[in-house]
Amino acid sequence: APPMPDDERKKKLTTSPALWKTFAASTVSGMVARTVMHPFDTLKAKLQVQIKGNYRSLFSVAMHTIRSEGAVGLYAGFPTAVIGSAPASCLYWTSYEASKKGLFELKFMRDYPSICHFCSGFMAETVSCVLWVPIDVVKERLQVQSDLNTQYRGNLDAVRTIWKSEGWNGIYKGYGATIISFGPFTAIFLMLSERFKVMAMDYLNAKSEKDVPFWMFVCTGASSGAIASILTNPLDKAKLRLQVQRANISQGSKPLFHYRGFWHGLTSIYATEGWFGLFRGAGARMLFQAPSTAISIACFEWIRARML
Repeated sequence: APPMPDDERKKKLTTSPALWKTFAASTVSGMVARTVMHPFDTLKAKLQVQIKGNYRSLFSVAMHTIRSEGAVGLYAGFPTAVIGSAPASCLYWTSYEASKKGLFELKFMRDYPSICHFCSGFMAETVSCVLWVPIDVVKERLQVQSDLNTQYRGNLDAVRTIWKSEGWNGIYKGYGATIISFGPFTAIFLMLSERFKVMAMDYLNAKSEKDVPFWMFVCTGASSGAIASILTNPLDKAKLRLQVQRANISQGSKPLFHYRGFWHGLTSIYATEGWFGLFRGAGARMLFQAPSTAISIACFEWIRARML
């Protein structure tokens, strides 16, 4: 196929579709991705929360979970995750498209669209964390409660217990840490995803997203998600530990971690566990994020492109 003219390439990178299409497509894609990938998210959380290396690999944590909790243990916190993912994903994608549309009013951003996508991704994460953080707090505590000796009888009990014993501070524990960890992840992911999408359209000589096959969106989403997840694994690990340590304190158990904040947690992990500790669980995180982002963005782009 002949190379795409620079002005046409820039138009592809700087065009935002109607927000109502984003609203509808994001709701479906978020729930589908969470449903399929939740067991890997559970295994990732268990790997990241350990200190002494009780789990040797993703397979060992999976086998231990199934033996001690049954297969249902892989879906701990699933109702919270899947129900919450609909409005949270919607807010995430609509915030991204709205931010992108606003930033592209600036000539500098039109000239450097990758910077615009990076900044828009960070903004989208900041806004959507209003919903994602409470969802993650409840979900993650249920996922790792057998490892931390906490006792919640289910999703609703976890919500009630956290609210009763910790209030807003518990519900939004780690809000700043989540932005610090997932802000860069989302920014890198969406920047790469937008770039890979244009490269795919060039390769296929596609005139619009509607001409791009579903499998190509899967490939661009998986590759961008994998790269972003590995690069930001230390940030995600510190965030997760900060969110779950309060569960021990609120239920009268001795906490495994004593982090005063995000940066103290990050430096403490490095001091006690080294570089390997910072990236322990990166493989599991990639195995969760790559397919999750692939499914999410493929469904999102494919559904949105076919809406009238």
